Amino acid sequence: MGLLSDPSLPTQNKFVVSLAKHVRKLCYTIYLLGVVWFCCLALPEFNHGTYLSENALSPGLVYPEIRIDAQRLAVQLMEELQRERQDHRSTTPHAWIAAKFREFGLETHIHNYTLRYPFGGGKEFHGKNVYGILRAPRIGSTEGVVFSAPYRAPSSVHVDLAPSVPLLMAFADFARRKNYWAKDLIFLVTEQEQLGMQAWLDAYHEGDRSDDGLSANKYLWAGNLPARAGSLQAALNIEVQDLSDIEYVDVKIEGLNGKLPNLDMFNLVQRIMAKEGLTSGYKQAHKQQLLKKRRRQSSSNYEQNLQRMVTMLLSQCSGVPTGNHGLFHRYRIDALTITANKRQHSHQKSNSNSAAALLKAIEGIARSLNNLLERFHQSFFFYVIINNDRYISIGDYMPALMAMVASVFIKAYLTWSSLALAGKPTPYGSVMIYLTASLMIGYLGNVLPLQPYFLELPLSAAPLTACTVASLTIIGIVMPFVVILPPGGLELLHIALLLIYGCSLIVIGLLNFALGFFVGLVTVPLIIALNPIEQHKTNPLPLITFLLNPLIVIYGIILVMTFYQFPELSIQKILFRAASASMDASAFALIDSVIYGNWLYFAVCTAFLPLWIVTWSLALSKRRLIFKHIDDDTDDLDEMDGLLEEDAADQNKLKTN
Repeated sequence: MGLLSDPSLPTQNKFVVSLAKHVRKLCYTIYLLGVVWFCCLALPEFNHGTYLSENALSPGLVYPEIRIDAQRLAVQLMEELQRERQDHRSTTPHAWIAAKFREFGLETHIHNYTLRYPFGGGKEFHGKNVYGILRAPRIGSTEGVVFSAPYRAPSSVHVDLAPSVPLLMAFADFARRKNYWAKDLIFLVTEQEQLGMQAWLDAYHEGDRSDDGLSANKYLWAGNLPARAGSLQAALNIEVQDLSDIEYVDVKIEGLNGKLPNLDMFNLVQRIMAKEGLTSGYKQAHKQQLLKKRRRQSSSNYEQNLQRMVTMLLSQCSGVPTGNHGLFHRYRIDALTITANKRQHSHQKSNSNSAAALLKAIEGIARSLNNLLERFHQSFFFYVIINNDRYISIGDYMPALMAMVASVFIKAYLTWSSLALAGKPTPYGSVMIYLTASLMIGYLGNVLPLQPYFLELPLSAAPLTACTVASLTIIGIVMPFVVILPPGGLELLHIALLLIYGCSLIVIGLLNFALGFFVGLVTVPLIIALNPIEQHKTNPLPLITFLLNPLIVIYGIILVMTFYQFPELSIQKILFRAASASMDASAFALIDSVIYGNWLYFAVCTAFLPLWIVTWSLALSKRRLIFKHIDDDTDDLDEMDGLLEEDAADQNKLKTN
């Protein structure tokens, strides 16, 4: 009560001090308001119905001209491809694909690329893409649209998508007979999953090349394209599992680093699919499972909407694209993937003309994109899909994250005000050195695994990356026990943590809202609870902080996923498999970072790990401060005893005199 009863303090300072006494309650209240706001977004009153902002798309005006003959051609091509696949069990029949493209009158080329695997001891992997260009007959090659299909060899462990190539060829044969195309149409068949698409995009955009003609990416040499079309406006990636019977079409939109295509493109695909009588939607496979569960148990629409929101955000967190379309987004090209899934149960009613309906839908999408006069720009690029006809815009979901960040900044301001009023020393130099050391540890996590002398070690990618990051984490754990900040340093370090953490959360949330939101949802309560000045005999914060270490969090997530996917395994096997998968995940994240530009690994090492080290130091500081205060109190008692003895001696002298 000394500060509050001091008449020399102005009213504003008294108000700040009174707020500082209840800073945790205030910050937790604001944090909970953000969580409640996010949960309210699943209510119909807080989200919006979808609509087309770009009238030039005109999906309702497109009358399909493609006929059943196109489906018969696709079936015939599929039979030919199956015979070719017998001679190419682990490779791609490039010659056959190129010959068919030329037969259909396309300007056909083969694109070669090379991957220099960073952990392979100098190993190189070669690949080829086949693409054909249908030049626009009505205008020069100024704009283009890409229609792509991935090819998977019979030896691939992934789901067979061989029917995608014949369907793409059947549409190409239809398109070259029409003269109303105002944009170049590119028909692309890629191999080696997303690697082939990334190489083709790098080669297509010369801006990503250096002056010597080599790719700017030193691990993926994209090569040269013999021919190009105009500026790419949009792309549609086609994945088909079966031509005879399609149950539903799954529309995939998540791209690299959580980016999304323009909402108009998603709405366009949805409306045309519905027009052709195809069951389609975002995460339609998940919805099909919900329909089966709904027969056994009832759940409200609110629960389903909230589950869809969380599911979409979780799929965006890793920054890994859900299809080849996701790599177009980094070049400002709107793209998505349509995956036609075959019917799983034979007792359900089949539809033998489903491939024709899908071809009509592709025709409608192509003709609508052909009507575009400029790139997609009128609708949203940041949104969350609630349902096929409901969405949440960035202006609605961003306040949830801003409330979490606001609670951190409010605590930083009140803590700084209290420190200024108390007149404590502020050792800026020591704190800056401590922060620099923490950031340097994160920086080393980015560069050390790719250094030549590290790559020469007899370790594969997974243990090398995991051991490097784990070693740096151990250094961060030991730092608080080795480095002791001067008086006032912990308080200043606490304020620096709050400011840096809040700014990092804003930046991450703007680049990838899903990642920023979930990080804030888990860690903001811990950041609010930190206070290096208070003294507690039982302090659970060190244990909580240790469990929130990035490596432990990653292992925990993979452990839960392993237990969910392999419930039949024993606990020991689940723990071992989760540890192995965690090491693989760290290596894959690093490889995705250097080849595709996925910045999740960079964010973990550069932002999350240094912030955790500082948080760990502050969580342990309470215990250290208790010992310090005990020592200080002991010194004060000794000093007081000495003063009392001196006073007693003086009084004896006076009495003697």
